[in-house]
Amino acid sequence: MTAIPRVAPGRPREFDPDDAVRDALEVFRRLGYHGASMVDLLEGTRLSRGSLYKAFPDKRALFFAAFDLYAREALERLGEKLSAGSAREGLRTALLHYAHVSAQGCYQKGCLISTATGELLPDDAEARARVETYYSRMIALFADAIMRAQAEGSVDRSRDPQALARYLQTLVQGMRFVAKTGADERTLREIVATAMNAL
Repeated sequence: MTAIPRVAPGRPREFDPDDAVRDALEVFRRLGYHGASMVDLLEGTRLSRGSLYKAFPDKRALFFAAFDLYAREALERLGEKLSAGSAREGLRTALLHYAHVSAQGCYQKGCLISTATGELLPDDAEARARVETYYSRMIALFADAIMRAQAEGSVDRSRDPQALARYLQTLVQGMRFVAKTGADERTLREIVATAMNAL
């Protein structure tokens, strides 16, 4: 008689939701929103079906929890980079960071901002609100650094900080996509140098 293999039990209900969300985030990064099935998420989070559904009513709720975690940590990293040295140096450091992680393929694994934008927008109002909030906060961080650089005299004070910040936000998104087509870090660093000269 063939033995029936035992399936490892999922985590107990007393799991840390943040750990489950972080695990789910990696599943969504790898497979996308539509591509990730509940079976994939159960395997990725190591939760039992009952535990998962008690904490998150459906895949959509789990995705938005992962999105919020991803967005919060991304904005925290940006704030830290922008605070490095002088304001202008912080801007350069932040842009070079994006150039590096883009060239290293970190975003090829999947960016949840891009996933939400590509798979859920423009029809999903809740996803659109989250993406718009993320980008507005990113732009605000850039604008604040630009205004500090203007106060230091390293950026032309006649330039509109909001317009420059939107330009940098668009530049960051562009570097992510061109890196997927094969642009190397040297090319992306040249793009950053051009952007800094434009400030």
